[in-house]
Formats: sequence, C-alpha cells, structure tokens
Amino acid sequence: MSGKMELEVGDGGVAWLRFLASDRRNPFGVTFARELAKRMREAAARDDVRVLLLSGGEHFCGGGDLIEFRGQVAEGARATWLVLEDVNAAMLAVYGFPKPCIAVVRGACFGAGMSLALVTDFSVSGESAKFCQVFVNIGGAPDSGSSCLLQRRIGAARARTLIFTGRTVDAEQALQIGLADEVHPDSALEERALLLARELAGKPSFGLFFAKQLVRSAAETSFAEALQAEGLAQSLILQGHDFPEAMAAFTEKRKPLFRDM
Repeated sequence: MSGKMELEVGDGGVAWLRFLASDRRNPFGVTFARELAKRMREAAARDDVRVLLLSGGEHFCGGGDLIEFRGQVAEGARATWLVLEDVNAAMLAVYGFPKPCIAVVRGACFGAGMSLALVTDFSVSGESAKFCQVFVNIGGAPDSGSSCLLQRRIGAARARTLIFTGRTVDAEQALQIGLADEVHPDSALEERALLLARELAGKPSFGLFFAKQLVRSAAETSFAEALQAEGLAQSLILQGHDFPEAMAAFTEKRKPLFRDM
C-alpha cells in the first residue's frame, strides 16, 4: 500500500518517519497524504519526539500517484478538488509541525515529493538525489505548495526556470542553488542526518519552537510585524527556566541543564 509509513522514536528525542513504498518511489496519493497528516499530528503530540526526520529509503517521493489520480480525475472537478484537499491538508500538517523537521533525500524527489522536502526545515541529501518540478512535463501546473515554497527557497528567477522547464537537478546542483542544505554519500546519509538531528534535539525545545514559528511567520509579514512577534516570543522565553539557567551556566562556566521551560 503506497501510504504505509512507520514512526520510529529513538533515544534523545530523535524520531524517523519512514515511507515504506520505495519500490514504487513512495507515490503521493490520497492514502499517502492522509497517513502523512495523521503521522505528523502523532509526532507533534508526543513529548518524546523533539526532532523528526522524514525518509523514503532509496527514493524519497516520486510525486503524485498518477495511477490513482487518473481514476479520480475522471470522476470530475469535485472529485479532483477533494484529492487536492487531502494533499493540501498533508502539506499543512508538515508546514505547521512545531518541531524541527529534516528531509533525508535519496533518489527521486519529484513533484509533490519535492514540495514535501521543501516544506521541511532542512534537506539533507544523498548523492543519488534527483529533484524535479515535473508538473509541466505531464501537462500540469505546480501544486502541493511548490509555487510558493520553491521561490522562498531558491528565489523567483531560479524557481521559474525549474517550474517552466521541468528540468531535473542532481544533488550537487541542488546544493549549489540552495535546494539541499547538505549532500553526503548515500552510505553515510542517515548517519550525517542523525548528527544534525541530535544537535537540534540537544537545544531547549521551547526556544526552538518559537524560533521556528518566528522564521516561518517572518517570511509572510512585514518587518514591523516581525519585530512585534519577536518581542512577544522573547517576553515569554526570558521568563522561563531555560534562559536564566543558561545565564547562570555561562557565569559558572558549566553546561546548562535545560528543562524545556
């Protein structure tokens, strides 16, 4: 089943959400979308999950499930709209995930799969990774948020090139233009992604929560609104336990003992 996934919670608050249909390049259909939204809500609610990694195995996600979509599109505009509503709900679940989220990308990362990698906080890629805004190649237009996300990530001019041409970008090119944050050999990919995840998991989660919200909201607001949002966040954080503890630890030349408060 294309939507089958597994949530693995390990030590130190690092969790993996693994897509388990790599033999089919993890097609992004309705079943996949609903399961993804469900799993993201589950991980968000768990206190033992501090950082989440998304992995599709040999292929991250090859994009929309064209076999599934063909039948649904044939049923008319309303059926098509309902499919896209499920896809959009899944993307919003990832976008609104309150903790750091890392895409671990091997192989195909096409269409909606590329949008899924874009909506995470970090993209750590293997040398086999291939990125493609495939929509134009099949007579479609961008969906799953890519028209917005890609411009934010790599700028409007580069986004237009990839969207209008449907060109495939390899891992090194992705790193050069900002699609990927890191590139490693496939054999070392999970180990290197875990290093980043463990680094993030070691930070005070309350501060990271606000940092993520501020960075996301600042991309959508004016400078004055960003300043106001930062002030509200800091007024809460500075009254918590972790900031005074950090100051005391700095003075006493010791490692701080954060309590996520």
